[in-house]
Amino acid sequence: MRSGSKGRGVMAAGMALFVGAYAGIAMADAAVASKPAAPAVYPSPPAPNYGPLKGSISFIDTDPGETIGGKLTMRPAVDEHGKRVDAAANGITMYMIHWGLEVGGPGTGDLGGDCKGFRDTGHVVMAPAVGAPDLLTWDIPKGTAVPKGAVYFVGHTLYGNIHNLAKCTQTPIVNLIVH
Repeated sequence: MRSGSKGRGVMAAGMALFVGAYAGIAMADAAVASKPAAPAVYPSPPAPNYGPLKGSISFIDTDPGETIGGKLTMRPAVDEHGKRVDAAANGITMYMIHWGLEVGGPGTGDLGGDCKGFRDTGHVVMAPAVGAPDLLTWDIPKGTAVPKGAVYFVGHTLYGNIHNLAKCTQTPIVNLIVH
C-alpha cells in the first residue's frame, strides 16, 4: 500500500484508537511500577523477530492546554539492516503504542530493549501490521489526559498476543502549554 492520502484513509478506517483505555493500571502502586518486567510476564516472540525502526516514533502536541492532542507517527518493522520486513510473512500482527513511565536508565529497558519506559499502563493506539503504510499515523484527540507518571510513547510490534518489548522505540511526551 502506498503512503499517499488514499492509503492513510484506508489505514485510518482499519485502525483502532484506544486513548487512555487502561489509564492508571500499574501506576497506582509506585513500588510496583519501578520494578523491571519479568520475562514470565512478558514473553518474547520466537526468533527472528522484528520491531519498529529505532527512533522512528514521534509526537507533535497541538493542544495548547494541560492535555495533549496531535499527530503520533511511527515507522513499521525493519530487519537488522534497517530494511522493512513483510509483516505477514514474519508473523507480525499489530503495531501498538503504550504510555511509558520513567523507569531505569537509558538503554536499560524491559527484557533488554532500548526503551526504558514501558509498563503495562494500557495502550494508546494500535494498527494492523499487514498492509501498513511506510509511515503509521494516528490522530490523538485534543483533550487527551496523560496518565499520571507517563512521560513516553512506547511503540512495538505484536506477534499474536505476544508483545515484542525487546524491540521497541520511544519518544518523550512533550506537552505544549500556551499561556
